[in-house]
Amino acid sequence: MKIVGVIAEYNPFHSGHMYHLSKIRSEFNPDAILCAMSGNFVQRGEPAVFDKWVRAEMALGGGADLVMEIPACFAASTAEVFAEASVKLLNSTGLVNYLSFGIEECRIEELNLIGKLFAEEPPLLKASIKKFLKKGLSFPAAREKAALELLSSQIPDGKLQLLPHLLRKPNFILAVEYVKAIKKLGVDMEILPVLRKGAGYHEKGLQREFPSASAIRCFLRETRDKEALNLLASALPTHCIEIIKREIESGNGPVFFEDFELLILGILRRSSEEDLSLIFDIKEGLENRIKRAAKKASSLAELIEEIKSKRYPETRIQRILIHILLNIERELVSSRAPLYIRVLGFSQKGSEILRKIKEKTSLPVITRTAEYKNLKNLARRMFEIDLLASDIYSLAKPSRDKRQGGMDFYKKIIHYNFSR
Repeated sequence: MKIVGVIAEYNPFHSGHMYHLSKIRSEFNPDAILCAMSGNFVQRGEPAVFDKWVRAEMALGGGADLVMEIPACFAASTAEVFAEASVKLLNSTGLVNYLSFGIEECRIEELNLIGKLFAEEPPLLKASIKKFLKKGLSFPAAREKAALELLSSQIPDGKLQLLPHLLRKPNFILAVEYVKAIKKLGVDMEILPVLRKGAGYHEKGLQREFPSASAIRCFLRETRDKEALNLLASALPTHCIEIIKREIESGNGPVFFEDFELLILGILRRSSEEDLSLIFDIKEGLENRIKRAAKKASSLAELIEEIKSKRYPETRIQRILIHILLNIERELVSSRAPLYIRVLGFSQKGSEILRKIKEKTSLPVITRTAEYKNLKNLARRMFEIDLLASDIYSLAKPSRDKRQGGMDFYKKIIHYNFSR
């Protein structure tokens, strides 16, 4: 069987995502498309604009056959951890043999070259990264310079000069991490890159044929009027616009980072430096800097401004704040290995694939939340973070009626009744 895996946030699912899935079907003719999707908090260190069930419904309506949740402790982590854990999750199905992703430039040779270098991580690379870190560079910048230094004798000068340009493109950076994870883990998974169309990752305008998710989120932040949502017709598939109208009318979304402002500040002021030091990615005495900033700041923007530095840029600080909010400790992330397969929804074809997964995988497959009680030790703790993520996320929903906890136990798996 030809099963294509996709790693995504779908925050929210838009026309560019629809284009990606349709290109997979038209060009590769797979038996099924399986998506590993972030839950209620995403890799850039923010809450998802709509909850995981809403976004899974969007994805299924847009061409996915089965949607699995990336555990929260990995979904809101670094690009390296996010990619490796997601590749492991897809591989654990025993069925996924292709990985497809959107990419700004189809430079496959360069992608494989850099991915292989980072996967092998030779001593010279480590030493070079350390050298640049000591000069005050951020880790991504230090790694970029180290890679250029090591590859200078291996590839033509023209292609070498192209690498810094590629390593500053968000989707190419993630693609490198996917390739790195595949090579490092030695999994049998071929890559199927699809050239992205439309706006760049950070572009905020809606004028392009395929506006970015950032632009759509900005629009939703400023506009809650149902009729105004029709202005998103070029940005979102019709079924997604209808879903968003439904969610706004019911008070179920949208949700933004600043909605957690007082909760995050309260947790930081209550927590000790020792408590903070246990959280993933807090090291080098950062807990002391965070604690001082929390006493001084009166908003999230002020808090981040007080904490950030060259070594700890804004996005990394945001991720750390999400780790603190969800109490994601270092030990939980260190394995980079999801210990269960949590299914959020499937199509008619996806239900057949799910049966095959249950035959193939060695991991527990969770289709009803109550089944998590059969999980043991670290797996149970990992799932409990997912439950906490839903409970915390619900506190930021616009309608008070939607803020109750325990939604994972009330929400049923999505059976998307459309045969492909």
